Amino acid sequence: MVWPWHSVFWKIFLWFWLTMIAMLVTLFLAFAVTVDPSDFLSERRALFRELEIAARKMELLSRTSVHLPIPRFPGSGYYLFDTEGNILGSASISEELISAYNKTRNRSDPTITFRRGVVVVGPQRITLNDAPYELYLTKEMPMLVHWRVQQVVARQWHLIILALGVSFFLCVVLARYLVGPIRNLQRASRKLARGDLSARVGVKVAKRRDELGELARDFDHMAEQVGSLVFSKERLLRDVSHELRSPLTRLQISLALARRKTPDAEAEHARIEREIERLDQLIGQIIHFSRIQHNMANMACEKVSLEVMLKKLVDDGNFEAQARDKAVVFKETAKIELVAVREFLSSAVENIIRNAIRFTPEGSEVEVRLFRENDMALIRIRDHGPGVPEEALEDLFEPFFRVDETRGKENDGTGLGMAIASTAVSQHNGSIIARNAHPGLEVSIRLPLRNGLSA
Repeated sequence: MVWPWHSVFWKIFLWFWLTMIAMLVTLFLAFAVTVDPSDFLSERRALFRELEIAARKMELLSRTSVHLPIPRFPGSGYYLFDTEGNILGSASISEELISAYNKTRNRSDPTITFRRGVVVVGPQRITLNDAPYELYLTKEMPMLVHWRVQQVVARQWHLIILALGVSFFLCVVLARYLVGPIRNLQRASRKLARGDLSARVGVKVAKRRDELGELARDFDHMAEQVGSLVFSKERLLRDVSHELRSPLTRLQISLALARRKTPDAEAEHARIEREIERLDQLIGQIIHFSRIQHNMANMACEKVSLEVMLKKLVDDGNFEAQARDKAVVFKETAKIELVAVREFLSSAVENIIRNAIRFTPEGSEVEVRLFRENDMALIRIRDHGPGVPEEALEDLFEPFFRVDETRGKENDGTGLGMAIASTAVSQHNGSIIARNAHPGLEVSIRLPLRNGLSA
């Protein structure tokens, strides 16, 4: 059971909430501690002073002219109201000014009113031509806001950077806290997918008491169960293979005795001998397949020259193929070395070459090529046989998979040779694919030249 305070949801919520609170508190403290309250007072005084100066100028000008001057400034304006509320010198006025006038008219001292982005200052009482008036000043609010923003940025830039730094640090910690276990789970799942049945998420993540901890524990339990099932199946297969060796040996002895006693049944004896050899080959391949799957880490690694290894395999394969009026030729080569388990890598290529010899027709060749492609070694082996149905190519490297109906019933094998090759290549972190070459089948092996062995 996951308690609410251990839930990932609440952790995300609280972390983001605390981050926002920290940012707001930092900005509030920066504003409250370092901004001088007199800044606001100076702004108010400046507005009142501007209104008072305008009033004095109007009174002075009214003594020498009967026309009332109405000063005009970008983004600001002066407006005169008589005692009856009529405005002088302006054909139209804004709703913000009317609202401020109705609220402040007949006051003895001017005040500042904010209405929809407009600052209204007034009333300032003046006398023009022996008549009383009220003067109002309007300014656009964005000018003041822009000035305040510039002031805050200029004076508080270090605290703004501090607030950004604090929020960045908290978000990084949050991201690492949440993403770290997910990455551990990702690495473990990839190892398991590559066949490493010992892959686990780890105790550190599994000890967490939230959904990620539960997921890690479930993954480790699943990996344990999968590993147990796979090992049980392979142990059974290996044990059965070993147990079959003893009765197989007795069959061979019995066949030798039967040949002595009944020499006239040689055809039947030959058929029995072929089946015994086929069964012995199958058992040997099963045991070899099991060794490749589980003994890779215990095998000695060495620097292998692919050119030398392939030349030996081509010579051996060609010697075998000549007895069937076929040939194995090295068409292209390169000097490439990598660290590998020589026995298993050689076995992989040998199985593919033998498979190609079986299916290439008489009078044709099995072509072997070796070359470098970026940081990969590429081995290609091609026969000139009937090929494989396109839908069967993906299953070609599965254990005991055969396509006898296409490749010829006389060429029936155990169905393990290609699976052994695929397993050996994957243990070296390589890849193997097959495609129809028209005619024939071409198998390509890619091996990394660096870090080629699985851990």
